[in-house]
Amino acid sequence: MPSHLRGIAALSLIPVVLAACGDSPPTVEAPTAEAPAEDRSLIRTIDSDGFTAMLESARGDVVLLNLWATWCAPCLKEIPDLVELERDLAERGLSVIGISLDDADAGDEVLSFRDEYFPEFFTYHVLDDDWYALLADFAPSWPSVLPTVFVIDRNGELAQTLVGGKDYEAFAAIVEPLL
Repeated sequence: MPSHLRGIAALSLIPVVLAACGDSPPTVEAPTAEAPAEDRSLIRTIDSDGFTAMLESARGDVVLLNLWATWCAPCLKEIPDLVELERDLAERGLSVIGISLDDADAGDEVLSFRDEYFPEFFTYHVLDDDWYALLADFAPSWPSVLPTVFVIDRNGELAQTLVGGKDYEAFAAIVEPLL
């Protein structure tokens, strides 16, 4: 199991957006024991404290941290490549984590959109509309461009920032030397 999933339990005080069964719409609920950390179908909200905890729990893996939004066409084009790359390299220690920067009150829409187009894409949804607070300490020079992928090495250090849409080959060329 990727290390970013082992640390999810530490985020148990953060609200969880759960996928609904059947035709009923998704709902926002508090996390429970019935929502295991391994359940990649969940979209958890994240704030600055949760972001720090998530990064700490991912140490030991190479992480591609993808900032995306449902309205960002280049984001939507690169996500399938990120999902495929993780599928191909997870056993070597690659984790892909998404953070949707859609409006804070758009959790149900983000969940529905992700489930329809990228059901295997593990993602969080930013808890409030202040994206800068989330990234201020981690990437203070982030140019506020989507998509952005932060490449994080096994020590939890920012190795590279990729701004603008990339493809599988570009991601693989950057990640493989770090694995």
